[in-house]
Amino acid sequence: MAFVRKKTKVFPWPVEVKTPSEINIGQFETSKFIAKFRRLSRTELNNFDEESEFKALQKVLVGWEDLNEEDGTPIEFNKKELESFAEDTDFVAGVLEAFKDFYSNAQAGN
Repeated sequence: MAFVRKKTKVFPWPVEVKTPSEINIGQFETSKFIAKFRRLSRTELNNFDEESEFKALQKVLVGWEDLNEEDGTPIEFNKKELESFAEDTDFVAGVLEAFKDFYSNAQAGN
């Protein structure tokens, strides 16, 4: 397959968010959704760990799928919702871990 240079570099990637279980003491429950990540340039990627968590989220997360309210209503991706989720430690950890996993797998050739 020929390499195609794209101007917009956004890709879907699975995210797992682990939260403490409300039922099973001492255990975690895992929820999943699909993030839409923006690929970073080499310079941005090299400086990524120096970003604040919120700035890192703003830089890489450009959308999502399968992210719902408790009643099942889909949550629309927008700046206000992203700011709200940025206060959720488990969400932030899951998103940033998924983003870093993508790049470590890509560099390993997986």
